[in-house]
Amino acid sequence: MKLKEVREASGHTQESLVNQIQTYMECSLRHYQNIEYGKKIPTMPLGLLICKLCKVDPNEIDEWKINGDMSNS
Repeated sequence: MKLKEVREASGHTQESLVNQIQTYMECSLRHYQNIEYGKKIPTMPLGLLICKLCKVDPNEIDEWKINGDMSNS
């Protein structure tokens, strides 16, 4: 799922999600929008917090999936 779809499915607007995030760490609305629009990648703590607040597994976020075959890693 796209991050926007995940956020909307959890009943959040961008503003309401950012307000919840800000109880734990700094995150401006503009920064969150850049993450959602694919212009920025969140830090691991922020990405995990977004997933926790939206009640989704981080592996379900399309923008954060690893592309390519990792069987040779």
